[in-house]
Amino acid sequence: MPTADEVLRGTLQAWLPPKKLNLSEWADAHAYLSAESAAQEGRWRTLPYQKGIMDAFTDPTVEIVVVMKSARVGYTKILNNVIGYHIHQDPCPIMVVQPTIEDAEGYSKEEIAPMLRDTPALRGLVSEAKSKDSNNTILSKAFPGGGLSLVGANSPRGFRRVSRRVVLFDEISGYPPSAGTEGDQIKLGIRRSEYYWNRKIGMGSTPTVKGICRVSREFEGTDQRRFFVPCPHCGEFQYLRWSGVQWPKGRPADAYYVCEHNGCVIQHSQKYEMLERGEWRATARASKPSLVGFHIWAAYSYSPNASWGQLATEFVEAKGDPLKLKTFVNTVLGEAWEERGEGVSDHELAKRAEDYPTDPLPAGAVLITAGTDVQPDRLVTEVVGWGSGEESWSIDYIETYGNPDLDDVWMLHDATVLNRVYTRADGVQLRVARCCVDTGGANTAAVYEAVKARQAGGVLLGIKGMPGEGKPIIGNPTRSNLAKIPLFPVGTFAAKDLVYGRLKIAEPGPGYCHFPLRHRAGYFQELTAEEVRVKHSKGFAVREWVKIRPRNEALDCRVLAVAAFSSLNVRIDELVAAMDAGVPTATRRMRGQIETV
Repeated sequence: MPTADEVLRGTLQAWLPPKKLNLSEWADAHAYLSAESAAQEGRWRTLPYQKGIMDAFTDPTVEIVVVMKSARVGYTKILNNVIGYHIHQDPCPIMVVQPTIEDAEGYSKEEIAPMLRDTPALRGLVSEAKSKDSNNTILSKAFPGGGLSLVGANSPRGFRRVSRRVVLFDEISGYPPSAGTEGDQIKLGIRRSEYYWNRKIGMGSTPTVKGICRVSREFEGTDQRRFFVPCPHCGEFQYLRWSGVQWPKGRPADAYYVCEHNGCVIQHSQKYEMLERGEWRATARASKPSLVGFHIWAAYSYSPNASWGQLATEFVEAKGDPLKLKTFVNTVLGEAWEERGEGVSDHELAKRAEDYPTDPLPAGAVLITAGTDVQPDRLVTEVVGWGSGEESWSIDYIETYGNPDLDDVWMLHDATVLNRVYTRADGVQLRVARCCVDTGGANTAAVYEAVKARQAGGVLLGIKGMPGEGKPIIGNPTRSNLAKIPLFPVGTFAAKDLVYGRLKIAEPGPGYCHFPLRHRAGYFQELTAEEVRVKHSKGFAVREWVKIRPRNEALDCRVLAVAAFSSLNVRIDELVAAMDAGVPTATRRMRGQIETV
């Protein structure tokens, strides 16, 4: 039977407040991974490199946490845990800023809702979202002692008339330059927290292009922490760099890591032993002590799809294509891409020109698209053939003279472009599967009518160029025009990035662009008539495409032909395989995809 002292101690112990946990301790004790958003559902386990990042969010000496990261390192789940921790352990007003309102809604539905449902410690603290309950909607969650608001960086409304102690900025390098007309979203969000002495600001993102990338700029002002790991052979500490990943010639799947201190060969199977003994170390002096930064990339990842051999294989596949290599640098290395002069030499392209005819078609072409630029006195069209790996051949460059306001020029365009039959040496006949025409010039009404008259075949698409970052090559159509035709937006930055990236590919193969000797003088100057420059507008560094020559019709036509290809959403390698096997397509979802004699 317990003594009176033991009973008293037990009673007092029961009334003690719960132990204050840091974020990694809370997550290991309470967090769960949901089936909708995790490869393996179940209890959360903090990985070695995640612990330092997570605990910075609950370190009272830290005010701002910046994370520059690759994919496959679990950063989204870290943000989820920050939110869950404050709902359960330290209630307060929280704001999460996603690049767009749609992203914020997706994050709420795909991450927050499953977390609230599957984490026992959070059940019942936030009621289900109801349209009639203003306290709990998709973008607003109330809980005892606090609340969660989710906003899009493209909308200024979410930053008004609110006060938040914790502000989390996700994928900041994907933010538009400004929240409407109200300025920098990060400054707007931080301003919402200025009345809290214990505020916490989190910023994280995969980088983009150096010079305009927000996360790399923010990271440069921090103490730039790297995760140092000991070599399993000599014990020397180092942080992992891409230069240390090496492999036998022609065998990237067998990649290993070479110790920078003594040249020890470290196998991937030894990686986890290294990570378990790793530690975060600052590599720079921060602009203020309460500002910390972390860089983490895929070589540290526990994902089964991020072995050193897998990463090396991805690099080998990407290195010949500047656009793919940029994606590799951003999403695998977690580093900003440095553009070393976006221009392409017209002289070098001209030297590559080949002696191949229009008839017969080049043997590798299995699909044809076209792009038509409308000039005041003519239609200018490039016809492009596509093959395996999106290797391309410029087949025709046609100038159809006449007034675009008159139907005669469009009927001639039908005969010379849309209805022309091209034949390969093996007898396979192809026609233009899709042609995109620009509607943004001086003849807009006439172009609308020409497209409207040809809607039945679905071959001629009207497009409107949309400059700026983050827009897809081709988007969903709208009908808010006088002719009520489906008008497709084309992200000109994305399309030009693709075109120029492929023009830089020097050897035939995936992505390579072939050009014939017969193209008229001036074609290559027009194709390379623009370059990327970084300018500062209202305090923001932004990229812009600038004309460096007076005529750029050839570039516009190639962009339109690329948009036409993108609009078809075709699996080109499957089409090549079917062609090689002599098997005609079972269903022709696109006009002129394959026509056998």
